[in-house]
Amino acid sequence: MASYSPLPDAEDHDYLISGEKPAHDLQSQSPSKWTKWATVVLSILAVACAAGLHVSLGRIHVPRHPRGLRKPNQYPGLDLLDEVGRRHPGPGLYFPRSIIRANKAMPDRVYSSSSHVVLSDNDSMFFQWHMKPSEFTSCYIHGVVPTPEERLSSNKTFVSTGSLAAIEVWNVTAPPGKLEHVSWDTRPQRIGLLGTIAFMPEREMMKELHREDGWQLGPPTPRFACGGEAVYTVEVACSGCTLEFEQVFSFPPLAFDIMQLG
Repeated sequence: MASYSPLPDAEDHDYLISGEKPAHDLQSQSPSKWTKWATVVLSILAVACAAGLHVSLGRIHVPRHPRGLRKPNQYPGLDLLDEVGRRHPGPGLYFPRSIIRANKAMPDRVYSSSSHVVLSDNDSMFFQWHMKPSEFTSCYIHGVVPTPEERLSSNKTFVSTGSLAAIEVWNVTAPPGKLEHVSWDTRPQRIGLLGTIAFMPEREMMKELHREDGWQLGPPTPRFACGGEAVYTVEVACSGCTLEFEQVFSFPPLAFDIMQLG
């Protein structure tokens, strides 16, 4: 049976035929004027920002050679060595305050302190040090002899005969005050032998006498306890040998000195 449906109105009939929507439907679904302008403005801003970023990146200077770059410190802490040395002083070599000769052949002759060192069977030398308090408590008498090259460049030399491998160092009675004048008759008296010294460059000594590293810590090194404020006086004697030189406070040392260790 055929269906029965009412006929459309005239307006609906025109819409169906033309395929166009009513005007009020078109307005409700299209974007507003303000939305369009906002989109345009945002687009312009985005383009401007991109252009500015491109220009800024183009102005950044990238170094092409390492010469202008900051170099790291290859020796960190090296500038602090002087300060550390002042706070924690290391072992020291001390020059004597008095250097006085005494001659057995002329027992009444009085000598004063001078730089002239003379050792022989008839001549002894008396050395005196005035030491300040220190955290290092071990000392020894050291014969410091530069190498031939160092002696030549510093214009220092010595004259000797016989073997200088066993120069004697004696502990003596401590005179009151500073040692200033000595004769053979008034010299400080021996108490005991501290040890012996090989008066030669260290490398030569270690080779000829077959010494090893650390030789200073054992016999025959003339060692003694130190560390407090004190005056140390010793006699240096050479049996069967002679030695003569000027002991001057300059570098490199050619001297009988005190070495103070920890």
